[in-house]
Amino acid sequence: MKQWLILLVVVLCSVAFTACSNPEDSKSEQPGDKNPTTEAVNMIANDEKIIEMLKKKGEIPEDASQEEIAKALQKYLKNKAPGPGSLNDEKEKQNYINKLKEEIQKNNKE
Repeated sequence: MKQWLILLVVVLCSVAFTACSNPEDSKSEQPGDKNPTTEAVNMIANDEKIIEMLKKKGEIPEDASQEEIAKALQKYLKNKAPGPGSLNDEKEKQNYINKLKEEIQKNNKE
């Protein structure tokens, strides 16, 4: 029973994270926009594919409990998430490029 509860919590959290969106985004829906419900279903399907892959790689035993599966999935997703040092923000990228350009110019003058 506890295993099913943990699995349910993991699935609901996944759905909640993918379904959350800015209310203004819903108002300005374009014809090619994705439906949040469809995205949630796709995320659950992706989680299942990741679990299958981890089982094939031997990182999750075939007879693993739901809790072990949830922990392994979270660990995998955490390792795949970009860290605080990554350059995700466009402004941060541009600042980094500008600093590199300044250093190159400074080194060329010397």
